[in-house]
Amino acid sequence: MNTTTTVRRRDRREQQRIDSGFGRGHLSLALLLMTPAFVIIGIVIAYPLFKAVSLSFTKTTLLRPERSSFVGLDNYAKLVSDGSFWSALGNTVVWTSCSVVLAYIIGLCLALALNERFLGRGVIRGLMLVPWVTPGVVVGLLFLFIYNGESGLLNYVLKSVGILDSFQAWLGQPSTALTFLILACVWNQVPFYMLNILAGLSSMPTDIIEAGRVDGASKWQRFWHITFPQLRGVTVISTALMTIWNFNNFDLIWSTTQGGPITATTTLVVYVYRTAFEAQNLGYAGALGVAWLLILFVFAFFYIRVMAKGALK
Repeated sequence: MNTTTTVRRRDRREQQRIDSGFGRGHLSLALLLMTPAFVIIGIVIAYPLFKAVSLSFTKTTLLRPERSSFVGLDNYAKLVSDGSFWSALGNTVVWTSCSVVLAYIIGLCLALALNERFLGRGVIRGLMLVPWVTPGVVVGLLFLFIYNGESGLLNYVLKSVGILDSFQAWLGQPSTALTFLILACVWNQVPFYMLNILAGLSSMPTDIIEAGRVDGASKWQRFWHITFPQLRGVTVISTALMTIWNFNNFDLIWSTTQGGPITATTTLVVYVYRTAFEAQNLGYAGALGVAWLLILFVFAFFYIRVMAKGALK
């Protein structure tokens, strides 16, 4: 009995030794294969981030970057009292929250409709992806044509049905510019939510929904108490990603209004661009960029932590 136990222990130690060597070999290979990715990440992410942080503590101009001088926290002190920064932050919050909420609701409705079986469903699903794969600059130019104050399609339709008496410059008025830019952004991003929610619906167990149907639950009750909770994980991930994306959305805004009229559509990304390349103040632009990064980090941390409880189990 003791001999058998000894042999088993020796075999177990030998197997552990073999597994340990095998694991170390795989770890070395994995690190070797990931080295190019680490190098690329360091070049395109880590170094620019380090450079932006270091610039934020200096007074540096775009024309004479070699004449940089250390100013400590002066740029951050200026940021706190900068009314333009807070205005841009407010526009960014409105732009991001409205775009995400509206696009998610429309995407959810379309996903529920396209999840049903009907003739031509595959073709319609494919066509619905066109707005998402269209570059942001092209979307901006398309909606410049639609919103044109002299010959725009929207003005023509609204005047034809009697809603308007005269054409309106939708992107030329501070009271309407941000609203109509949000609608353009929603059109562009609805397919992203639709595609993610469709994937969630496809992987959802059908027996749970069938059980609700057998128990007499209405369509609304099945959706609210069964389908929607099952989509919580998809909702958290997709809305978090698109919130970050819209915080950084530059091409659509710049190709249409460039932050105008006045500052009606100036978001943080536009304000940072103008500070760095028009005002040529790289130091202050670096401080703005760091503040922007911290806002996104805090949002992502708390949003995912609060909303994802139980969603990814």
